[in-house]
Amino acid sequence: MSIENILQRIEEETRGRVAEIMESAGAQAALIREDHAKRGAKLQEELGHAARARAADEERRLVVGEELDLRKAFLGRKREILGEIYGEARKRIEGIEPREYLALVASLIVKNAHTGNEEIVVPAGQKALFSAEYVESLNRAKGNGAAFSLAETPGDFRWGVVLREGRRRVDLTLDVLFEQLKARVESEIAGVLFPG
Repeated sequence: MSIENILQRIEEETRGRVAEIMESAGAQAALIREDHAKRGAKLQEELGHAARARAADEERRLVVGEELDLRKAFLGRKREILGEIYGEARKRIEGIEPREYLALVASLIVKNAHTGNEEIVVPAGQKALFSAEYVESLNRAKGNGAAFSLAETPGDFRWGVVLREGRRRVDLTLDVLFEQLKARVESEIAGVLFPG
């Protein structure tokens, strides 16, 4: 065999071996690509699912936040409206004529006095309205030997009275009466004004 034949044979064997290696490498590369494609698809699906879940959570959070903000705004507006209603009612009560005012205060005193011996603290600007005759009419209305008296020092309020006896104090001022009224009827008024 000649050297040329030997070289040719080596070259043919080398080409065959290279073809086998290339074929094997191509098959392995295809398997690797297929495996990576499957893993990539699975990862993409997991990421998509996680992204959708996160987006849904974020959407729920935003919706809940918006609903909370709307409820706060609605509650704030309800309070404003109720405040306007109370303000208007208060103006009307403060504006009643002196005779009606004294009659209303008298009914509050007679109803809320414990013993009938309380000292009556009146507003500084209304001291002239509370005469000795008025106090005597309170004593008659309360009965049972009532002996109301007017306090020497006026109170620091604009409407109503405060009853004092020893350490006991009954506040019948408009501020306190309105706070009590609000506590009693606010939910009822809100239900009428804002049904549902």
